[in-house]
Amino acid sequence: MIKKIYIKNFRSIKELKIEPNNLCALVGPNSAGKTNVLKAIDLVIGEGWTTKAKVARELFNDPDQEIVIDIEFTEDIPHSYYSETYSVYRVSLRMNLYPNLSCEARLHARENDRALYVNEEFKKNCHFIYFPSSRELSSQMRISNWTLLGKLMKIIYDNYVNYYTSEEDLKEVFKGLMLAPKDFLEADFDQNNITFHKFSNTFDKYCKLNSAGIANSFSPELNIYNLNWFYKTLQISVTESTSDKTFDCEELGSGMQNLILLSIFQTYAELMGGKVIFGLEEPEIYLYPQAQRALYRNFQKLSEQSQILYTTHCQNFVDAARAYEVVMLKKDSNGTSCNIRSSFMNKMQAEKERFKIFTQFNTERNELFFAKKVILVEGDTEKMLISTICGHHWQLDLDSLGVSVIECGGKAGVVYFTGVCKLLGVTQYFGLWDKDKDVEKEGLLKGMLSNGNGYEFDPNLEAFINSKDEEAKLSSSGNKIKQIHDWVINCHPENMPSEFDALKKFILDEGANQEQTDHLSEEPNVKETTA
Repeated sequence: MIKKIYIKNFRSIKELKIEPNNLCALVGPNSAGKTNVLKAIDLVIGEGWTTKAKVARELFNDPDQEIVIDIEFTEDIPHSYYSETYSVYRVSLRMNLYPNLSCEARLHARENDRALYVNEEFKKNCHFIYFPSSRELSSQMRISNWTLLGKLMKIIYDNYVNYYTSEEDLKEVFKGLMLAPKDFLEADFDQNNITFHKFSNTFDKYCKLNSAGIANSFSPELNIYNLNWFYKTLQISVTESTSDKTFDCEELGSGMQNLILLSIFQTYAELMGGKVIFGLEEPEIYLYPQAQRALYRNFQKLSEQSQILYTTHCQNFVDAARAYEVVMLKKDSNGTSCNIRSSFMNKMQAEKERFKIFTQFNTERNELFFAKKVILVEGDTEKMLISTICGHHWQLDLDSLGVSVIECGGKAGVVYFTGVCKLLGVTQYFGLWDKDKDVEKEGLLKGMLSNGNGYEFDPNLEAFINSKDEEAKLSSSGNKIKQIHDWVINCHPENMPSEFDALKKFILDEGANQEQTDHLSEEPNVKETTA
């Protein structure tokens, strides 16, 4: 499996280092470079061969600089090279446009760090299979050495040959057993219409005619099977449960084709456990929410033996209890991709805290992983306040701005999610909370106040608004959500508390909280996220 990935000067990526887990979610906004991480891996250990023919200007972030892609493995891979056996621990790629076009892919052995050429044996022992977002079932349905079905069918055939001890005997037995279906399908069943029999005889006639005078003449043999690879043809048909109609899988809609392709992937991953690394773009495509969650759980199971790296924009494919599997990417001011993932918690710590995390996180709160900016509030009343002010008074569309309002379930929850933001490397967050009760880890809230990315209502939201607007008359009982909505709608702009200006500035300011340096400058530990 992959232990470390280093990418430099590749497409949108200026320089990037990642240490992926067996299950690794690449998250971030569009154009952050998530797909380019998978493409970089594919270029080095994918199914194709990286040669000078692959060198293209669009691969370079800076055409004057060298592309460097370096992949280190968790375990050494035994590799035979001529008569020697080496322990390969990493593979690297170097590409240049200038001064001379060059491309060098090398295996690095522990023995004197010797550099070896990449060959087919290594590809078999360590290969990366890449599923782009534009998934084409037809390309995977071809039975060849480069498709999932082809790989599986070839392994099945080789195992069958080994089981039978003699390949020639196996072919003869198979050929005899296929005589009956061959005769049935090749019979000249109609004298007036085209049959396979007429096609075969006519084709044979022209082959002999066209090869006349050639030193190596040939005689074709047409079979409904492949004698050299019994499993080279495979057709998947689907019968609908609501009717008796049967369809070839390639005739189905995109959603069903995607389900079949994912099923092939899952089958391959299970049967080839521990021998393959997968890269998938947006596994959530075409799947309804329940199916997304089921697939994510299956990813977790498959990753116990295989490695899966995937890009996603879906809350159902991340889990706060498995935050150590999430790599967050963003674009900096130079337009490059950089890894901003801070240490969150390791697997052991996450398991220890998983019930606490379970009570704090849900699908809606998982938006924290994907938002450009995050506003942390105690409950639905504050959430209604922000959404109504933004829409009615400020004419701001939070969704189009990439802003998520996270309801944290109380003041302690605001503290908890503030710690989560800091630990994940989410720098653009703003908090709103009441002063009416004390909670642990108040230092995080004080840090937000001192940095101007938080506000504390004294003693609570309703009392604060009443102190600013005599006509408000909000109470802490009754339907507080409706009260706050009606107040915002009826509030004259001049009576809107100026304290909310900081929140508006945060929403609109592109550089808001890019680098926070509060008095808790040291990186918070895990306990600070479990307040």
